[in-house]
Amino acid sequence: MVGQRIRYYRKTKGLTQEELAQGICSVSYLSKIEKGDAKSSEEVINMLCERLGISPEEVDEGKILEMLNEWNMMMVNRLFEEAQSFSEQLEERMQGVSEPNLLLRYQLFKARHYIVCNSPDSSAAKEQLNKVKELFQQLPNDLKFYYYTFQGMYYNYNKMYQIALDYFYKADKQFTQTSNIADVEAAIVYYLLGLTHNHLLRISSVANYAYKAIAIFDREYCYSRSADCQILLGLSYRRARNYEKAEYHLNLALKYSTLFKDDMTSGIIYHNLGYVASCQKNHNKAIQYLEKSMIYKESQSVQHTANTIFVLASEYYELGDHDKSQLLTTKGLKHVNDQDEVYYHLKILEFKLNKSYDSELPVFLSKFAIPFFEEKGILEYEALYSELLADIYFEQGLYKKASLYYRIANNARKNIF
Repeated sequence: MVGQRIRYYRKTKGLTQEELAQGICSVSYLSKIEKGDAKSSEEVINMLCERLGISPEEVDEGKILEMLNEWNMMMVNRLFEEAQSFSEQLEERMQGVSEPNLLLRYQLFKARHYIVCNSPDSSAAKEQLNKVKELFQQLPNDLKFYYYTFQGMYYNYNKMYQIALDYFYKADKQFTQTSNIADVEAAIVYYLLGLTHNHLLRISSVANYAYKAIAIFDREYCYSRSADCQILLGLSYRRARNYEKAEYHLNLALKYSTLFKDDMTSGIIYHNLGYVASCQKNHNKAIQYLEKSMIYKESQSVQHTANTIFVLASEYYELGDHDKSQLLTTKGLKHVNDQDEVYYHLKILEFKLNKSYDSELPVFLSKFAIPFFEEKGILEYEALYSELLADIYFEQGLYKKASLYYRIANNARKNIF
């Protein structure tokens, strides 16, 4: 409707009703036009549109809407190359569009594109989301659902997990109030809720949302998405030290990724199978899995493979091959910094390799590593490294300090389960 378009462009250009109406019509008449309550004079509409720099002519909204939804589903189905090519065609078609809901839908799907594409650009995604935020009240229910979902994805990507959770909960609630969104979109929100709870090490919540997502993904034949959920369950059961169930779910995921030749997912699965074997002190088996993971990750940057490098270095350390462990540790540290979780794991291993375990390591743990994991809410490693520091202090006869860090480790573990 032309009234909605006039309201949208007036707001995006920062004009008040008084400023837009000046010399054209009364403010009350403009207000009625924007609400669709007035029989609009063609002359007035033309003058208002001219002042806003838009055309009063309508475009084929149905065709544009169809294209926007097709683009969105390409991203849902992870057809990222097709989505990139399609976005270029769509950008041309959007040049003549002035209908607010189409523009808002385009901005929202563009935000999704910036988050999920091969080279994510979270600042560009946030820019699109901020444009939509200014007009949030006029969004229909389906666009509110997408707004909450993509805000959650943005904050998840930037490791602000509690804020991400808040948005995903809002998206879940919004879905129940919306009738024109595919069930698979709800499943993605359930998966993202599980993923975010996984980052926060809330084991029971991970399982709850992963199973809800799997039920929909399997029904909709989205098996690659089911594989993601099986990986989440594998991670969750590994943290609960139920290694048999962890392997079961990871091997289910591996069946999917092998069937669909999804090398990236296979690399993630072999990494996690290696970590499960590591937790069981089966170092040789862990190394076999981790080296397979590195083969699948060959095309990725060292930064993206740093976690696998660390676990592999740790396994060689446990087997007494300190030369291989040192080479891998040095390689990993060249490509990460103190904003990356894996940096702290690699640094702690480096202290062990350099025999500075009792002197420099306690300072690094107390001043840098433990505060980092505490701030990020990563309880597993807050507990692990607090216990490590407590053991060091106990061996040094510093019993009061040891007691403090045993207590921190114990409290963190309680909150994990």
